[in-house]
Amino acid sequence: MKLINKFNILIACCIAVLSGCSIDPELTDVYGEEVAWSSEANLELSLNKFYPLIGQTYYTSHINQDAFADILKKNTPSESSNLFTLGSSFITPGENPLGNWDWGYTWIRNCNEFLDGMQTNGGKLSEEVKLQAEAEVRFFRAYVNLELAKRYGASIIIFDRLPDGSQRTRNEPEEVWNFIAADLDFAAANLPVTVPSTKTGKLTKGAALGFKARTMLYAKRWSAATDAITELEGLGIYDLYPDYEKLFQMKRAQHLENKESILEFGYSSPNFGYSFDYFFCPPGDKGYAQVSPTENLVSAYQMADGTNFSWSDTAKAARPYEGREKRFYASILYHGASWKGRTIATNEGAVDGYAIGGGTTSTGYYLRKFFDGSVKTQDEGFQPGEFTFYFMRYAEVLLIKAEAMAEQGNLAGALEALNKVRKRAGFAENVLAGSKEDFMKLLRHERMIELAFEGHRYWDLRRWDLARTVLNGTNLTGRVPVPGTGGTFTYREVDADNGKKRVYLPKYNRFPIPSTELQRNALIEQFDEWK
Repeated sequence: MKLINKFNILIACCIAVLSGCSIDPELTDVYGEEVAWSSEANLELSLNKFYPLIGQTYYTSHINQDAFADILKKNTPSESSNLFTLGSSFITPGENPLGNWDWGYTWIRNCNEFLDGMQTNGGKLSEEVKLQAEAEVRFFRAYVNLELAKRYGASIIIFDRLPDGSQRTRNEPEEVWNFIAADLDFAAANLPVTVPSTKTGKLTKGAALGFKARTMLYAKRWSAATDAITELEGLGIYDLYPDYEKLFQMKRAQHLENKESILEFGYSSPNFGYSFDYFFCPPGDKGYAQVSPTENLVSAYQMADGTNFSWSDTAKAARPYEGREKRFYASILYHGASWKGRTIATNEGAVDGYAIGGGTTSTGYYLRKFFDGSVKTQDEGFQPGEFTFYFMRYAEVLLIKAEAMAEQGNLAGALEALNKVRKRAGFAENVLAGSKEDFMKLLRHERMIELAFEGHRYWDLRRWDLARTVLNGTNLTGRVPVPGTGGTFTYREVDADNGKKRVYLPKYNRFPIPSTELQRNALIEQFDEWK
């Protein structure tokens, strides 16, 4: 018999408190497996162990993934993202810093164990309760399968139940996408439209529909993506939050209305906070400054009037950080920015100054998005953070809708969705496109800016088949202020990659099956490009 010890139950209780659930578990020394299904309260505890999948590390994992793309640079040269992107190390079947095969199948087994246990021991639970519990777990199983599919080309192994001991070969991509879609369809059909405020963060019908749209984006099933979004929008409960900056400064304890949040993970300081700021804030904040935005990203932020920024424009180059769009100021700390009662100075020798080697910026910029600027950590120290993490927000859904509509030839609908996102960013004029190709340039730019640091950029470049050009044979840059006369500055371009060129091999578009899986499963065959 499997045993559930008190430690696991207490961990589940902590997660329950974090997600706003109020439940009363049975506490004894040892639990038989059937106890998890003996009451709705215990069932809730069992479900709560899956929720850390969507946001337990705040935005840390997303930052780390974006550091493999062109918008972020890890400041320490020995970081794995630097070693792999600059060709000091290579992705192989034995080593892959972005691989997740073992992690994924461990969680899929956890999902299937839950479903099997509920079917076997859930006789005391009502059918309605069991259906909703199954819907939650099948959502998480779909999430894990997507994380596997987008890495391994959707040619993975489907487990719809607990393994029976026999080996299995890889499924075809169409089978994988169908399986994920079926899980999400079931979730959407059996999850509630809304949940009480005490259970904010629990899965809803909208979360399942929004995530299905994201999944269908990767599957290139454009019609299925727009169908899911049509159903989501038909619920009439989602909209953009008016202020982009304040959106990322919300705390669960404030109980503010936020129609943009489709699925979130909440924190409560000091017991259930995070240490994100400590690791990523500038050194002047007493932070470790592990990562810096690149000039590749910063130059992409447009002017407030919708025109493009260019260092070739003499007037703009003289005051490069004035008159930019709202999301720039919400996302980037730059030379001259007002921050925590001081002014950021990134010229060499300053407390936040440019340097190579780690511990400070290697590009001349720091993150602003996700940080709590209201606390002067340089004087008061760091406390556990408690801003909300968004697993999915309505702005992403609009950008999925825009892309899927363009792929189906509906440019008018695509532009309407895209311009809704831009309007919230403060742009008065709508953008136009005369062709799908023109529109996709706008869409790619908008995803880069709107979703910056939220873990999408690397995967977007791969699915667009642009990574082999954008991330290969190129280098990332920064801008360092150089003091002039009368308090003026010029801005010197620096090579953030220290003279090296980036390496992205074509076969990286699909990661290799890990060597350990090949050794334990004789029916698994390595992808041709990795043999």
